[in-house]
Formats: sequence, C-alpha cells, structure tokens
Amino acid sequence: MTNTREHQIARIAELEAENQALRARITERMNSSDCMDANMADLQDLFKKPISYRIPHFQRPYAWGEEVQWKPLWDDIRKVAMRVLNKKEDDKIRPHFMGAIVLQQQRSITGEVEKRIVVDGQQRLTTLQLFIKATEQVFLGQNDTVRASKLCKLTINEENHWRKESDNQTKIRQSSLNDQKAFQEAIRNTYSGDDANKTWAISALDYFKEEVTIWLDDAPENMIDRSDALKKALTEYLKIAVIDLDEDEKPHVIFETLNARGEPLKQSDLIKNTAMYEANVIDDDQRARELWGMFDDKWWQQDIKEGRLGATIHIDRFLRYWMVMHRLKDVTANRVAAEFRNYLEETQSSIETVTSEMHNAGQYYAVIEGARGIPIHVTPEMKTFFRRMKAIELGVVTPVLLWLFTSGVPNDRRQRCIEILESYGVRRKLCGLQTQGLNKIFIGLLQALEGDGVGYADMTILRVLKTHQADNGVWPNDRMLRDHLTTTPMKANAPSKKMVLEAIELHLRTDRSEELGSTSNLEIEHIMPQRWKPENWPLSPENANQDEAENVRIEAIQKIGNLTLTTEKLNKSLSNGPWHEKRQTLGNHSTLVLNRTLLENAPNDWDEAAISARSQRLTEKILQIWPSAEKFAE
Repeated sequence: MTNTREHQIARIAELEAENQALRARITERMNSSDCMDANMADLQDLFKKPISYRIPHFQRPYAWGEEVQWKPLWDDIRKVAMRVLNKKEDDKIRPHFMGAIVLQQQRSITGEVEKRIVVDGQQRLTTLQLFIKATEQVFLGQNDTVRASKLCKLTINEENHWRKESDNQTKIRQSSLNDQKAFQEAIRNTYSGDDANKTWAISALDYFKEEVTIWLDDAPENMIDRSDALKKALTEYLKIAVIDLDEDEKPHVIFETLNARGEPLKQSDLIKNTAMYEANVIDDDQRARELWGMFDDKWWQQDIKEGRLGATIHIDRFLRYWMVMHRLKDVTANRVAAEFRNYLEETQSSIETVTSEMHNAGQYYAVIEGARGIPIHVTPEMKTFFRRMKAIELGVVTPVLLWLFTSGVPNDRRQRCIEILESYGVRRKLCGLQTQGLNKIFIGLLQALEGDGVGYADMTILRVLKTHQADNGVWPNDRMLRDHLTTTPMKANAPSKKMVLEAIELHLRTDRSEELGSTSNLEIEHIMPQRWKPENWPLSPENANQDEAENVRIEAIQKIGNLTLTTEKLNKSLSNGPWHEKRQTLGNHSTLVLNRTLLENAPNDWDEAAISARSQRLTEKILQIWPSAEKFAE
C-alpha cells in the first residue's frame, strides 16, 4: 500500500514538473516578439488555401455575444475600412492586430484539405468566418458578385478537396455536434428555421449583415468605394499572430495554460479536458460522444442558484456533488477538477470506466433536478420526494442521493432511506433551522454509508441522523415541531409552505378520492387576509390593549392554521373579503379535501382561536406525514 501511494505521489510530481516546463515554454513563445513577427498572417493567409481548422473536443462551446465581442469587432473592422477609404496616395495603412491563435498540425491524406487543431483562438476564428460570410451575403444582395465570390473562397473549400468528408467543406469544424450544425447552416446558407429558433451562428450572421448594410447605405453615392475598402480591410489589414505547436506538444495542457490568462475555465471544462487527454481524443467524434456526449446537452449549461455559493451551472454543480460522493469529504467549487485528477490516479480505473460511472450518476442527478426525457425509471414517490427537497432548498443532500442510486442499495431499503431523509429535512425547515453546516452532516453520513455497506443503508442513515443534538444537525422531535407550528408563524419560504399544504392534501385523500393532478396552478391563500380590514375582520372587543391584539393577529395570520390552497382565479375572487363570503366561495368552487375539512371544522367567526385550533389539527397531520426519528426506530 505504501509503495503504491509513494508511486502515485511520484507520478503526480513528475506530471506537474512536465506541465510546468511546457507552460514555461509556451509562455516564452507567446511573449517572444520574434515569434510574433515571423508568424503574422492576414485573413487571406489563414483562409484562402484549402484548409480545415478543427476545434478539438476539449474546447468550450462558442460563447461570444453581441455586446461584449461582436460589436467591438465590427467597430475595429469599420475603423480599418475607414482608414482604407480615406487613404491618400502616399499613406501607409496601419493594420489592426487581433491577437494570437495557437495551432497544431494534423495529418491529412494526399489531396485533402490541410488540417489544423485550434488549441486557442477558436472563438475569434469562428466569429471572423461569420463576419466574412455576412459581408459576402450583403455584396450578393447588391449584385456585387465579384467581391462576393472572392469572399466565398475564404469560407468554403473547393469540393475536390473534401474527400467525401462533409466536415471539410467549411474552413472551420466546430467541436460539439450542436455547434457544428449551427455553424454549417450559417456558412452553407441552409438555415430554414424561424426567428424564434435562431442559433448563435445565425444571430451573429444577422447582426453583422445589418451593421455592414447600414454602413454601406450611409453613403450610397460612395457605396462601391466603401465596399472595396471593407473587402480590403477584411482580407488584408486584419493581422493575427499564428503560433504553430510541435507535434509532440500536448494541446490539452496548453489550452489550460492559455485560458488561465483570460476568462477562467469552468471546472467542467478542466474535467472534460482531462477526460479527452486521458483517452487521447482530439478529433474523434464518436469517442468524444461516448466520453462526454450527454453533458453537451444545453440543459447542463443552464444557470442555477446554489444558496450561499451563488450562481453556477448544472454540470459544475453535479460534478462537485459527484466528487463529494467519491472523495467522502467536502470539495470546494474551485477544487473539483483537481480532485477528479487525484481520483483518477488513486482508482487507477480507465477513463472510459470513470466517465461511464459519471454518465450513470449524471442521469440520476438530472432526474433529481426535474430534467425531462431521462431514460431512468423512478417511482412517483421518489419524484415527489425530489420536488419536496427542491422546495425546502436541501440541495446538499444530493451526494447522498447519488450514492443511494448508484451503489446498489435494494429498492425497499432505498425507499425507506428517502422517507427518513425527507422527514429530517422537512422537520428542520418547519422549525426554522438553517441548512448551513448540513454539508458536514451529510459527508459524515456518506462516510458511514460507505463503511456499513448497502445492505442496511436505511438503518445507517437513521442511526447517524439521530445522534445530532445541536441545532446545526438536530432532527426535531414531535414536541419541538408541535411547539413551532402551533405557537409561532410558519417558518418557511413560500415554496415550502405550498409543498407542506400539498402534502397534507394528499394525506387527506383516500383510495376513493379522484386524482389530484397537477398542482402548478394552486396558490397559497391566507384565510384571514394579510391586509385585513377591521370592518370585515374585527378584533375582539374583550381585548383591552388593541395594539397588543393587532400584534397577536399579525402573528396568527402567518400560522399554518390560516393557510390553504386555491387556484389563481379563486384566490383573486376571495381577495380580502370577509369570512362569510370566503366560506361560501370555497364551498361552491373548491374540490380540495383540505378546504372541505376546513369548512367542516370552521366556526362562524374566523379569528385567532379558530386559527390556533386548525394549526393544531394540521400539525397532527404533519407529524404523521413526516414521522420522528423515534417513530422510524420503532
């Protein structure tokens, strides 16, 4: 064991030293003025010959947009065009330097287009191609076929160089399938969708076409000269520094090094990079899809809010939780990729095995988060549980859930695990206890589960969660929960309150009740309105201190006994009206058992005493829906 660990440490040190040397070499070359001067190229140099710039699969998807990148690019090109337009006979036009790109030669067969891997600069090259195509289309619209034809040669390779590979038609081959399709539709002019479904490539194309058209139309008497100036500016006076890597240099590492100088790579970018490197995937679509394809879906890139940690995206959040599950310790957001590399070293599993496990866990994560179209069956009870955990904002339980679904826990045991976790989380929420610190509780739970094994996972969870007595981990008992719900305003956010009322509604239904169906159109209704009026809801004249009576009422209004569910339309019709009107309207229109039992038990006057009595009745239902630790132990 010691020798294995020492070998791992030595190997990590060896790789790090190798990477540091590589980083130093590429940084020196990037900063070398000789290197820059020797490899300056204009767009004709880059695009005129038959060539395919292939964006490798470890690269990020296209991300440039109008305000931050497209508009400044157009401003720069327009300024160069104006310099060309206003050039006097002896003037020397100052070119515009557009930064550097890093390329690596790739083998191609005789007669086929040259191939280059784009290690850095893919966003810039892609956008320039779209600008050239947009300008070509504007020229065609003005019957300027000569200039349009010259620009077309900079975006499309001649057919005799394709070698039956359609990817070779365009000058750039994008990495992901979605980006490939979007880019090729724009360059080949085959987009047939509507404005509502525009791709990023068509949006960029339309933006540049509009700007170029406006600029040319701004001086119709001088349009030919402007067109010529724009064409020259575009093809001759935009300069890019091209750095060609040696064939034995590692583009994955250089990609990370270069991007560390600009916008930081996401942890998922780094992990994808590592996966592609370990599998030696540069330009193999099939293998790239097998390793990472599931995570290329747009759903994984959606922004989400993660409590105190702020905004993130699904793929980064999942990978963090997945690493917590495997490492059995807290993994900070900026350490996920590093822990992934350590995990690979320690497990010594193939990258194919690890990414297959990742895909399996990822499907369960997507189901937990409510994504549609996932080919995994979970019971309706589990789907209800996932919705409830989202309502009470208990995302930190996700690593435990991933473990329960991917470790082979028997179905009946897993169902009981979920019931225990749900009771623990909901009871804490209703008692107003914070989630801060629960990550440590659940990491300790993961460690215990890993130690005890899958056969008695429910007993392990029950044993671990019962032991915590401090507020940061306690499982509220019946007395504690009853005190909170019957004597104080309900301590929960709106989604949590709605979830609890829906759970009570389901609990009250029998096998003879009709299906509840979707509850998305239901809203929380305060029976005694939050904006109550004394003429409709008078305070008891027995209260000598009216100010104190108002304070008692304000608290009572927020108790669970004063809350119910109604449809949006019914909610609006109830509004702030008096109790007798609300009572009649609910009786006439509501089909919820929750409201039927409310009316059956309600007195003629809906006041603080009525709210207190109903709070006690609903609390007893809650104690049955989410049993205490003692009940589970029995």
